[in-house]
Amino acid sequence: MLVRPKPHPLFALGRIGVTVFLAVHVFVSAWLVATVQGTYTEGKPSPAEVHSIVAIDKDQTFVDVEIRNSTRLVLYVLARDGGASVPMSPEPADNATEPPDESNESQEEEKATSSDEQTSTEPKAWLEWGRNSVKLSLVLLVLSELLMLSSFRWRHHVRTVMFLMTVLAFSVLFPASYMLELAGDGDDGDEDTTATNTPGANIETVSFVHTNSSSETRLKWLGVELNAAFSGYDLGLVEPEKRADVATNVPENGSEENESFIAFQSTFNIGLGKNLDSLLVLPVMWFLMPAMKRPKARTPSVDEKIKLDADGNQFIEGGENAGS
Repeated sequence: MLVRPKPHPLFALGRIGVTVFLAVHVFVSAWLVATVQGTYTEGKPSPAEVHSIVAIDKDQTFVDVEIRNSTRLVLYVLARDGGASVPMSPEPADNATEPPDESNESQEEEKATSSDEQTSTEPKAWLEWGRNSVKLSLVLLVLSELLMLSSFRWRHHVRTVMFLMTVLAFSVLFPASYMLELAGDGDDGDEDTTATNTPGANIETVSFVHTNSSSETRLKWLGVELNAAFSGYDLGLVEPEKRADVATNVPENGSEENESFIAFQSTFNIGLGKNLDSLLVLPVMWFLMPAMKRPKARTPSVDEKIKLDADGNQFIEGGENAGS
């Protein structure tokens, strides 16, 4: 069984030094890393592969995309008709004969324009908010360790709360701010944002019919992994006069329309930076380098109590000053 060492004044310098070192080490490293690996398993773009990585630190977002076996993918993109699509939710026949109301359309356009202007003038920088929350938590973590030098009664509890706040900022607040930025609630101005630079943020699937998709999520150390598969018939590879028939019926094997079948598998990993788990060293350090106990008020001895009582009685009962 591990015996906890006795408190020593020099342990305070060790704890402060380790806390500052870990805080700086985490501050300059990547806070969030997301990787995407996609492979075309069937169809004309097969066997093209897409590999991308997104790393976010205190200042910027790094995005790197690599395409392997890109020749088939480039030929596929050039050959397909990007404007091919089918109605996702056709309107009822009763509404098809009704003429459009120009006044309603103009009102809707005005509302859309005003909402776009309001969104562009009042952006929500979720990622910047997440960065600031992490920076504040690291500063408070260092200050809580400096508080251990004082005789504050609740100093141990304050340090524990600051540590939990730091872990919460890295594991919950910052990833949530990144996901909100991806959802399109970030800056919509002219500058490139994380949402627009992230590969796969704007995937169009409306031109695919008879699709099948599946996904599986599993937890891993300091992150989450999502495995997904998608397949369907790309109308962009079908002749315009045959698209309606393909959208209605599955093409037969061996037919020309059957060559429009595309299958894609991807793996999406999002997790905290590799250096963030070093913060878990702090609770172990607190056990191995305990802080000095809070100084207690000195209890007077028996003789001092008797003398104090005697001095008090001289004034209360008269004592030697009674006759004056």
